[in-house]
Order: sequence, then structure tokens, then C-alpha cells
Amino acid sequence: MAGTNDLQANLQMRQMLLASAIRGSKKIGTFTESSSPEGATTRVKLFNVGVVTKLRLLVTANVTIGTATATLSPKAPWNAIKQIRLTDFEGTDRVNLTGFQLWQINSVRKRAPAFINNQGLSAVTTTPVTPTAVGTADIKFYIEVPLAFDAESDLRGAILAQTALGEMFLNISWNDDFLANGSDDAVYNGAGTSTCVVNSISTDVYQDYLMPQVIGDRTPLPLVDLITVYELNGNQKVTDNLANGQQHLVSYPNVRNVIGAYVNWMNNGIMSNAISDFKLIANGNNILRENNLESQLADQRNWINGDLKTGGFFMQHRARPIETSQFGNIQWGLTLN
Repeated sequence: MAGTNDLQANLQMRQMLLASAIRGSKKIGTFTESSSPEGATTRVKLFNVGVVTKLRLLVTANVTIGTATATLSPKAPWNAIKQIRLTDFEGTDRVNLTGFQLWQINSVRKRAPAFINNQGLSAVTTTPVTPTAVGTADIKFYIEVPLAFDAESDLRGAILAQTALGEMFLNISWNDDFLANGSDDAVYNGAGTSTCVVNSISTDVYQDYLMPQVIGDRTPLPLVDLITVYELNGNQKVTDNLANGQQHLVSYPNVRNVIGAYVNWMNNGIMSNAISDFKLIANGNNILRENNLESQLADQRNWINGDLKTGGFFMQHRARPIETSQFGNIQWGLTLN
């Protein structure tokens, strides 16, 4: 654990780096899956340059919808990404999420539903346009992969990449099922006769970084920030011990500073708000926070100035992280109905 002097020196180095570093953004490339893209994995080697703060992706999936109009899943289009995983030089997974989970986290980080845009002619902003009519067209959306707590002010978790040794990769696994009725994990639902063929998926990948500059006789590097892991860990599904009217406990990870927890409730494959009670519980019986469904949604709306999709819930601790080492256990209790 860093001492007081280390933290003070780290803060000074962080401020010097943010004030002096050249901000860069490099396009790593365009990566295309054109042969059986459903279920494929796109592997991207990152540049060994600067202090990396985030990655930015533009995803374009060319699809052909046949026979009958399709309908969008509530998770679309972000659930076109089944898994997005970033492993650093030491083999630590910094990011392991579904595309939809990453969209939710970015919405909380930005305090607004993330990556709304305007691809239509009318002057409105919406979630990305995803085609549903019979024919061939593109799904297109933007998404970010944050590596630092805040790229502009707080570099905890940023990765020092300017090394001649080692490689760092981003792996993007694509959804196996772009159309499946009765499953919101699919990008599309639709009539019994609807079909969807994925012709290709291409991804433009950009790497944002700070290029440190020598000041006097040294290069300002906030070493505590750079050995801190900003971990985004999810891509988990629980199907056992779920019962109507019963509380299900989600345990926070041990020995972590937890800045947020997220859950999606799916009832028979469909996203649902059917959770009646939310409790943050310390050591089995000490209730730190408590909400019913309405007050939980009100808290979420107050934070992001909008709504997540139906069935999307979060507990955010960004202003004051939960230090799980101070407790025997921390659990989020959800009463399902």
C-alpha cells in the first residue's frame, strides 16, 4: 500500500503529466470479419506508445434481414459484442464485459445514456440507428473502452505502454445469435419467419494516449496511478437459486475499492424490471442502502439524467468507493418477483 508521501508525489506527477503531455490518438486499424462473423473473435494488438487512457471503437455490421421485419432487442445494438476483453502486459484482464454491460458503465461514467447520435434527417438524438426492415443495411455504433478512471483528471488505471517488450491485445467476440425470438441476448427478435444473415463486421479501433514530455531532468509519471488496475469485470450470468419473492445476493469482490455494481434481470430470456427490493448489506445484516423499484429507478435517473434499458440497474460509488477490505463482506441483495 502506498504511503502518504508516495500519494503526494503521485498527485504531483499526475498534475504535471496532465499539464505537459501531448494528447495523441492513433488509429490502430480497421479489422474486418467477412467469413462467418457470428461467433468470431477479432484480435487487435495495441500500440506500445505513451500512457494509454482509453480505446474508441466504431463498429459496422452489414446484415440482411429476410422475409419479415425484425424487431430490436432492448440490448441492441451493443449486444452485437458478446465479449470485449483487454489483457495488459502482465496478463491481467483490465476489461472483461459484454458490449451491453460496457454501454451501461459508460452511461454511468458520462452521467447520460452513452453514445446517442443522429443518423436520421430529423433533428433528434437517439440511440444508434439499427435497421429492422427487410433488406441489406448497416448496424453502426460507437463505443469506448475506458482504461483510466478519468482520462482528463484522474489517471488511476492508465497503462504505461511505451515499452519495447511485451504485447497488449484487445479481443472482441461477436454475438453467436443476431436473431433469436424469446431472447433479449440476441440483437434482433421478430416474426417466426424473420431471418438475419450477417455478411461482415468491421471495427475501426483508435487508441487515445498521453505522450509524456521531459521537464527539467525527469519525465513526470504518476507511478501509483500506473500500477493501479481500473478493473471492469463482468460477463457473468447466474441461473441458480433464483426464486419469486426471494432475495438473491450479489457479493462484491474482496480486497477491492468498488466504484460500481451492475445487474441485468432477465426473466425467461426477456429483460425485466421485476425486482421489488434493493439492499446494500454489510456483514450479513447491516443495511447501508435500501430502495424499492421506484426509488431505485429515481436514483438512477437522477444520476444519468435518463434511463437505462428495462432490466438495467446499478449501484454507483464513484464519489466514495466501497473498500471491501474494511468489511467481512459486502452484498447487493435483490428481491426478485
